Amino acid sequence: MVDVQHIERMVMMYKPIEDIHNDYDGQWVFMINCMEGKHGSIIGGEVVLHSENRDVVIRGMEKYDYDTSMTYFRYAGKIPDGISVIL
Repeated sequence: MVDVQHIERMVMMYKPIEDIHNDYDGQWVFMINCMEGKHGSIIGGEVVLHSENRDVVIRGMEKYDYDTSMTYFRYAGKIPDGISVIL
């Protein structure tokens, strides 16, 4: 049985990754219901948490521990000079 209400919500909340980068430039974002392109890169999803403070987003991610959708966490924007990122 298809959950039509869930699909309608996904369509309304889904944003392409380019829009997410523009809308949340300089912030950490956590997305659910992500979609992958043909080469495995994330092409969009639903932003549920965002903040300039990474720790705020990480703490908020706890309530999505049992979410079965594809999730994604990243910094949207150019990494500022003088900042190192370890992957």
